[in-house]
Amino acid sequence: MQSFSQHSDLKHNTKQADFAQNLMSSICGDHRLETTYRDTLDFQYDGLRLPKKHMTIGCIQYGANVAINISQLKAYSISLPLHGKQSLNIRGEHYQSDQSSGLIVSNNDFQDLFIDKDCKKLQVVIPEKSMQLVLSDLLNQPIRDSIVFNPTMNLALDQMIAAWWSNIQNFMLVKAQYTGFYGLQMFSEDYENFLIKALLLSQENNFSAALREGSCQDIPLFIRNVKQFMMDHAHEMISVEMILHVAGVSKSKLYEQFQYYYGMSPLAFLKKYRLQKVYKILSSRKQQEISISKVAYDWGFSHLSRFSQEYREEFGENPSETKAKFQ
Repeated sequence: MQSFSQHSDLKHNTKQADFAQNLMSSICGDHRLETTYRDTLDFQYDGLRLPKKHMTIGCIQYGANVAINISQLKAYSISLPLHGKQSLNIRGEHYQSDQSSGLIVSNNDFQDLFIDKDCKKLQVVIPEKSMQLVLSDLLNQPIRDSIVFNPTMNLALDQMIAAWWSNIQNFMLVKAQYTGFYGLQMFSEDYENFLIKALLLSQENNFSAALREGSCQDIPLFIRNVKQFMMDHAHEMISVEMILHVAGVSKSKLYEQFQYYYGMSPLAFLKKYRLQKVYKILSSRKQQEISISKVAYDWGFSHLSRFSQEYREEFGENPSETKAKFQ
């Protein structure tokens, strides 16, 4: 096997499946590449391995339909198609991925990743030890259990996830400027820590509850109570008076403090939370038989025309378009 482990600038193309598998195993960890086009791939990889946490950021395409059989990567492979599609199978669950939805392959189980021939995607690889070190700093405790992420990264549903991928895209645009830059060693750790922390805090994982608890310690109790009340009763009609009763403070104080910590009013938070719940239902293959109007009513939207407008403003598409994408 050719050794790639010491290379920081990684730019390769090949028609040989064995070469592609060896290269990507050196980046992501051991896996098996299956394809009927073993000598006729159009494999291209352009990436950079950062020196401190050994994170690798790159762009990859195979130019043929391929299947990646994964068991124990010892790393997290995070990807987002720029065009084309991919899908991930884990224990019978099937996750689709395109320009609006990335994937995280966690180091936790046997998995199969299927990549279409026209799929070109961004990829970020983070070693398991690096992820655990950053999480340990965030929680101020040693991490012994594996970190397992929700495999789906929905850019339309989560603005923080969209911003994370935008950062990766911007990095790739200026990647050539960093290659060979003398200062890379000096600022790399800050940048790698930023990306890992942002991922841990924005993408749901088995440590998310502990992270939320730690981040909420400085938020006043009445603000936390109001937020929890709205989330618990989002199916029901909630008035300003009910929210004020839970808060136990004046309206002006509640709105001022809620705006400070969450960047919006309580009612704006409630609307956003409800819209996100509707989106999750409409984008679930298990819920395709349910009507859009019923979902909207169930989540407190009594005016369907206003609901459709607010949904479009939030996600950039109509509810029917979301549902059609996942049928």
